[in-house]
Amino acid sequence: MLMNNQCIQICLVTILLVCLSGSNAEQVEGISTQQVDSSFQDVNESEVFVVTVDSTNLRFTPDSITVTEKDSVRFFWSDEILPHNAVERNGLFDSGETARNVDYTYTFEVGENGTYEYICEPHEAVGMIGTIVVEPLPENQEEAEVLPDDKDEMIEPQSSAINSVISLGLVSIAIGLSGFLTLASIRSSSALE
Repeated sequence: MLMNNQCIQICLVTILLVCLSGSNAEQVEGISTQQVDSSFQDVNESEVFVVTVDSTNLRFTPDSITVTEKDSVRFFWSDEILPHNAVERNGLFDSGETARNVDYTYTFEVGENGTYEYICEPHEAVGMIGTIVVEPLPENQEEAEVLPDDKDEMIEPQSSAINSVISLGLVSIAIGLSGFLTLASIRSSSALE
């Protein structure tokens, strides 16, 4: 009977060690996944810059902005006295016909870095001109674009705290079971005498 209890105890300790080593692997995997996940978020976090008009002075407000590739510029005005539009000189973007109400957004793609001058067609002669400077994405963000668009495709790491609690629980069970088997072995030995 004592031999059977020792075999069971050895098996329990082996199972416990396997479980504990698995939780460490998950923790290492979780760290690398979290690092990739943060890079992925940076790529998708683009900004929207709003350009309005100052009809009194016939100017775009602000008249000069600096953005990064993947950022958007929103040309927005409503109920203006005079109609306006926003047209890039080389045709990259065009808000359309002049209008008193405009809500037009253009997003600068990767590779469209540079300086762009845009105008209000009917008011260019009086200086209604704006400038957009588009800076390239930082190199680490360009490389991260190969990651999937859907974050659900990425494996979510398990919390190291949860792994620790599970490991502690397994240790407690193994110790308790081992103690129970030892006590049962002692009782059965004394009963045989």
